[in-house]
Order: sequence, then C-alpha cells, then structure tokens
Amino acid sequence: MYKVWLTPTDIKQYFYCKAIPYLNHVMDVWEPQTEYKDQGKENHLNLQKLEKRRKSLLKHLKLPLNSKKLFRVPLKSQRLMIKGILDCLIITPNEYIPVEYKVARKPKKIPANHKYQITAYALLVEDSFNTIVRKAYIYYQVNDKLAKVNITDSLRRGIIKVLHELNEMINYEREPLIRPFLPKCKACLLNRVCPWSLI
Repeated sequence: MYKVWLTPTDIKQYFYCKAIPYLNHVMDVWEPQTEYKDQGKENHLNLQKLEKRRKSLLKHLKLPLNSKKLFRVPLKSQRLMIKGILDCLIITPNEYIPVEYKVARKPKKIPANHKYQITAYALLVEDSFNTIVRKAYIYYQVNDKLAKVNITDSLRRGIIKVLHELNEMINYEREPLIRPFLPKCKACLLNRVCPWSLI
C-alpha cells in the first residue's frame, strides 16, 4: 500500500506544517544542525537518563508495582511502512503504554501534531507487540506534567489518512496546500528555502 518509510516525526510535522515533509522528502532539504537543536536533543536524552533512576512516571500514573519501563525502544511496522524510536514504553501486566517526552511546557490543549505523533507510536507498538493500545501519554518536562491521549478509532483513521496523503505527496511530488502562518514561519529553520515562507 505504501512505498516510502516514514516516521512519527513526519506525521507530527505534517500536522504542524505540510511544507516541512514536502521539503524533506521531495526537495531533500532538511533543518540545519544548530546549537539550539543540539541542546534540545541533549536535554531530551538527559531526561530519559533521569527517568531511569526515578519513579516520576509511575508516581503520576499510579501503576502496578511490577510495571516496567523500556527506553529508546526501536519500533517498525511493515504494514504501515513507519518506523521510529519511542522515548518510553511502560509495560504493565495488562497493557502497553507508549510515552513521548517533550522538553516543553504542557499546553492547555494538546496540539494536534503532538496527539497524532503519539498515536503513530501507539500503532507501532500494536504492530510490534501484537497488542491493542488504548491510551498513551505525553510527558512535558518543563512543568513535570503528563497529558493523556486516548487512542481512538478516529485518531487511528487520521493516521491512515495522513500516511496516504504523505505517500501521494512524496511519490508523485505533489505540492501540498499550504496556509502559511507568520509565527510558524518565523520559528522554522527552513524559512529561507521554503517557497511558502512569509519571511
């Protein structure tokens, strides 16, 4: 069905701004490595190292004592042609719970791109472990808050739809319909090469 290997990050970016996966996969233009980006990656990895030594997630979730946490879990779905590395997978006697870390403050409302990214990881967990994922969490490190995401049929259908759109865009080099938004353009590291940029 699908021809291109994609990642949950591609799905996240598609919901944030469709120009980004187009620039990445069609024009082969990627974000430059910057000191800010390096620092963000380092903070992300440090957060995972800290989590291995503490019980904060278990404290937040009140999980059974024999629950365990796996970190940097590589996942791959041949069926969906997506792959990625999940920040944390909590395994309880009854279920698998994917967790994505964000070095950011928890917003009042979970952004769609964050919600669909964790849903993509949930589908990867399902295919990798032959299970059904009913919920997932996003851990926002800045204010030490968890956001729960129920993995609904609607979210699942949204992932399938986006994977189809991404493959159509990449395979046939179809320009997506872009509605530029100045604040996003200002924050984007691709704004100098993006044909839709308002900068």
